[in-house]
Amino acid sequence: MSFDSLALHLVTDELRHTILNGTIRHIEQLNSHSIVLKISQSTTSHFLLISTHSVHARAHLIERPPKGQSRSHFADFLMKHVRRGQLTGIEQVGLDRVLKLTIVPTSDVLATSPKSIIAEVMGKYSNIILVDEASGNILESIKHIDETMSRYREVLPGLAYTPPPQQDKWHPLKLDRGTFVSLIENRKVGWRFLFNQIDGLSPTLAKEIIARAGDRSTPANLWDAYQQVVVCFQPSHSRPQVLIEADGDGSVKQSQSEEGANSHDYLDEGAKVVAVSALKLAQFANTESRFFETMSEALSAYYDMVTRDEAMQSERNTLRQVLDKMRAARDRKQVSLRQDLANAEQAEDYRIKGELLTANLHQVERGQTVIEVQNYYSPDLSALQIELEPQLSPSENAQRYFKRYTKAKRGSSVIHRLIADNEAEQEVLRAYALEVEEARSLKDLRAIRSEFVKKGWIKETKRQSKQSESAGAFRKYTSPDGFQIYVGRNSKENDLLLRRIASSRDMWLHAKQIHGSHVIIRNPENKPGIPMPTLLAAAQIAAFFSKAQHASYVPVDYTWFRYVVKPKGTAAGFVTYTHEKTLYVEPSVRR
Repeated sequence: MSFDSLALHLVTDELRHTILNGTIRHIEQLNSHSIVLKISQSTTSHFLLISTHSVHARAHLIERPPKGQSRSHFADFLMKHVRRGQLTGIEQVGLDRVLKLTIVPTSDVLATSPKSIIAEVMGKYSNIILVDEASGNILESIKHIDETMSRYREVLPGLAYTPPPQQDKWHPLKLDRGTFVSLIENRKVGWRFLFNQIDGLSPTLAKEIIARAGDRSTPANLWDAYQQVVVCFQPSHSRPQVLIEADGDGSVKQSQSEEGANSHDYLDEGAKVVAVSALKLAQFANTESRFFETMSEALSAYYDMVTRDEAMQSERNTLRQVLDKMRAARDRKQVSLRQDLANAEQAEDYRIKGELLTANLHQVERGQTVIEVQNYYSPDLSALQIELEPQLSPSENAQRYFKRYTKAKRGSSVIHRLIADNEAEQEVLRAYALEVEEARSLKDLRAIRSEFVKKGWIKETKRQSKQSESAGAFRKYTSPDGFQIYVGRNSKENDLLLRRIASSRDMWLHAKQIHGSHVIIRNPENKPGIPMPTLLAAAQIAAFFSKAQHASYVPVDYTWFRYVVKPKGTAAGFVTYTHEKTLYVEPSVRR
């Protein structure tokens, strides 16, 4: 199920309770179709994702955005007009998939008239448009639509903003029983009819009404099913959830379907997501539900999984293509080697011709191209024609056959070895092909890719190398206060942690004057201090991953990373630091 009017209706209500009257602090463009707005409310920041992806268009809150483009025209343009502006209005336009954010800019931006960010999340027609409220004109949009792209509606800077065409449908929350029954009376009602008559119903919700009504779709049954679905437009009756394929026996594990869960932990990497919804979808019978507190959390989990699945499919296809190419090359090589072997197995023929030619040198004259001799190696002493090089003498022609015999004899053993090696490589490729098909996580597929890179089967670009390096397999922990703690596994990772990952606002820890791992407490929000429970947890981890792991108490130094210096020319992981303080802790790791 894709992002529909019901999902946007619930997200809009959530946004009103979460970010209304907040301040726009930052806008980042993640890619060509998605932006994230950072909106502050007193001491709390929220992140609103708006995507115009042709398949995954949506708008909802997310925990924290991934790193986006370094610079982008659209995000910069939005920042100039609405940064530090107050978000004074949040509305869903009718029951369309259109979200309107009204922002009153501060006096030091380009203009003081209110602006609107209008997110039209309508599949391939999705767009994000900045509109000046005073004039009603479009200031900028993430997609420019001219007359060559649409005959009905242009979206270009300077033009008046025109909403998407409205459809004459019934409002689902204002449709009473009598009107509903009159709509369907004496009709064969299918999901398309409901979809075309009632506003806000996506194909999935329309199909859900039909599925709940059952085989006997009487007006009474359809009305009851309709009520069960549209009641979820009321946030108090919604139950945000992600539906995943159930176990083979159809069982539901209680620990995984317990209501109130709001963590992605319930969506393990092997899960196959089916839909995201505000209600249990009867049309998907063999599914389990993972419940979330808000629609945004459910949408984030669902699209994270969808994106992961797409990434897995893309990675799997890439690896398949590599293997197909390698196997085709090995197959061609095998054919070539078999041909070479067939040629090499003619060695005995070359020897016989050389000896017969030597025995008949008195019959050969320079310039001849062929001679016929009696083959005394044949049981019937049949005649044998021997080809000659006319520019060579009789003895040189004989020697030419002996040389070909020696080369073929030597080559035969080499070719047999090459064939065996090639067959072994083909077997390795078959094993990898099976491993690629059986991989159940993106981590597994990327591990296979790393092996391919090491073997030289895939050339890793500098960008990929940097990304894989930056996302290195550090040990990661979460502190009691929710801070992320990174721990290097070895000197290379320690150095990578210092050079690429840690920033000046992070806290650095290390066992005092003892060999061990570097530990970083990530502080992306630049908080002025790290809570003591987090410091103690990180210090215990630093002590545990040090040479003093078995000691009762270990001194651990900590300081802001801006006071940590890596002198030039020193070994990996070697640093000097100042402004440190020391904690004495018992080595321990608590996940």
